[in-house]
Amino acid sequence: MALKRWLLIIMVASAGCTTTSTTSTTSSTSTTQADSVREAVQPIDSAHHAERISLLLAQGDIAARDGKIDQAFYHYMSAEQLDKTDDRALVRAGNLHRTLGNREVAEKAWRLALARKPNNGAVHESLGFLLLDAGRYAEALTSFESAVQLSPDSRRASIGMGLASEKRNDFLRALTIYEDGLSREPGSVELRTYRARALMNLGRFIEAKAAISGIVDEPMPVTWIVRGDLFAIDGEYAGALGSYLETLSEPWAYQRLGEHALRRKDYEIAMRYFAQAAEHSPNFFEDANRGLAVAREHLRAQDQSR
Repeated sequence: MALKRWLLIIMVASAGCTTTSTTSTTSSTSTTQADSVREAVQPIDSAHHAERISLLLAQGDIAARDGKIDQAFYHYMSAEQLDKTDDRALVRAGNLHRTLGNREVAEKAWRLALARKPNNGAVHESLGFLLLDAGRYAEALTSFESAVQLSPDSRRASIGMGLASEKRNDFLRALTIYEDGLSREPGSVELRTYRARALMNLGRFIEAKAAISGIVDEPMPVTWIVRGDLFAIDGEYAGALGSYLETLSEPWAYQRLGEHALRRKDYEIAMRYFAQAAEHSPNFFEDANRGLAVAREHLRAQDQSR
């Protein structure tokens, strides 16, 4: 059963339980009815109420950790029903949906949580990364900006702002964000790598090479890719291939090299790499063959112009 439908059933079932309880109370004696009415109008013990919600949330967390997904959602939604101003159950449900790959449901849960508590910087941050993954870069940037405004010390939100800026081709802003982060955390391999990439995309290749060559200890996968890109931009394809193969599969490496060679107008080299990409993986067959066709057409045009 789809999780969205399951959640709807839980909510309907909860409403049904309330109706059943009311019907049952109606059939009791008049004395019991009076007692029930008095109990209903009594103010809720806030401490007990909060304790009950916390218990349900903890039970949901344990169930999620143990892979008991339906149980986790049941506990979260039970907690959510107890207090329509509390955002914690919705945040957790969103987190779990995101882990399960249910982006749309996760986004809805987090937006509902933000409607209740718009000043929750962590939720703005989570929403920003979800939107970034979905290719909704302007919205992602807005979410990250809100997160940074609410939580100025959030390292991840700041990095997210830089990544979203890169995706929007605002490399200068991304560079400023990364350099600001490095002023507080100069040893961060992640920030140093992203700074090198921003410099590369700004065409500041000498600075980019100096930045990336200084990363020796525990490079990230993206560090190898940026290093490979800088080799390829200079036409050093062997060095680029060696860097790419530290983290990419062979077809990915060959496809990326073909694209760089195509941009450099090294059409014969591009054809060779595209052919290798297509040969190694059917997943790259279409893109690689498209690259082959483009390179072949450029070579034909060069021959005709001679």
